[in-house]
Amino acid sequence: MSSKILSTQESKSWRPSGNSPLEKQVESSNISHEFRGLPDRALITLILTLCCFGLMSVFSASAPEALQSFQDSTVYLRKQGIACAIGLFLMFSLSKYDYRKLKKFAWPITFFAFMLLAVTLVPGLSVTTMGSSRWIAVGPLQFQPSELCKLATILLMASGLSKYFWWHRQVFARIVVVLAMAAIVVKQPDLGTAMMILGTLLSMLFVSGINPVLIVSTLMLGGFLGWKHIQKTPYQMARIQSWLNPYLNPQKEGWNIIQAQLAIGSGGLWGAGFGHSLQKLYYLPVQHADFIFAVIAEEFGLLGCLIVLSLFGMFVYYGFKIALQARTLFGRFLAIGITGQIALQAVVNIMVCTGLLPVTGITLPFISYGGTSLVMTLATTGILLSISRDRGQIEEDDAHA
Repeated sequence: MSSKILSTQESKSWRPSGNSPLEKQVESSNISHEFRGLPDRALITLILTLCCFGLMSVFSASAPEALQSFQDSTVYLRKQGIACAIGLFLMFSLSKYDYRKLKKFAWPITFFAFMLLAVTLVPGLSVTTMGSSRWIAVGPLQFQPSELCKLATILLMASGLSKYFWWHRQVFARIVVVLAMAAIVVKQPDLGTAMMILGTLLSMLFVSGINPVLIVSTLMLGGFLGWKHIQKTPYQMARIQSWLNPYLNPQKEGWNIIQAQLAIGSGGLWGAGFGHSLQKLYYLPVQHADFIFAVIAEEFGLLGCLIVLSLFGMFVYYGFKIALQARTLFGRFLAIGITGQIALQAVVNIMVCTGLLPVTGITLPFISYGGTSLVMTLATTGILLSISRDRGQIEEDDAHA
């Protein structure tokens, strides 16, 4: 993947500034050409399948809690259904929009996301839940600005890396802004989402041709700084200790991991059947969000887990296929950033549920309960579908716009 993108970047040396009248004229002519095809139907089918499976899983996982709290077992399902409808509307709308025009909105979207993110640190303006100030309330609605930051990171880095080499000062400025957003997310605190933002940044830098030694060095430095931060944060240190040995404190920090593993182990090969999970009955915490994969494993067994993994695997395949077929470098970087971010989030969530990673609070894309997460995930896949319409040989002039 990286070599194919780098081969298209080698010709960027002819463009030192990107501000000459001739280049602007070329850019204008390239923006005007029509897309060559329809959105990738296979990808649309995968997304709709994941959404339907997600709604079904949210209903099963949340029904007992909703019935006890609201005397209505469909409360969470209806909220998720509304978010899904909004997300699908945005997805199909963005699939018809020329993704190349998003380049000029990269900085405005980033600054808007940054300001919203900063609001979460202001007492009284943000909503604090379980000790974390991640949400902003507008009337009865709540949304999570860090989800918009994920999209802003992809747009900002794609617009820079498609125009400049990774060592250019313009790219460094973008990296600094992304790091600043990640720092605010850590401050909320939400270390898991910060990891998603930084993981997306590193993956896009990697495919741009950055020296792998720098990537490894950055990961080592980031790991060291992250460990120092965790040591100063008691609840995060407790999560690490419970991850290494959940039975040290099975009634507190180790409870989540133990219950998730019990749910997964109880599923067997075929599962207990839809709606028949026992661990979701007030044993498994946030069973309809962070640990929904454990409920799926208990109700659908190993077969259900393999189906979910296969769906995400096919999503990654078609996402990278779209990246390789895109006609612009901007489109290629966008497709890689979107696909990589969703894949990374899915892998982290599943690894947390199976005990391979400490608890992070990361949701399973398309499936977990969470309106902001679902809407933003579907919106970003709409951009991916827009890129899928613009297939063919890469156009270097537009790639340097």
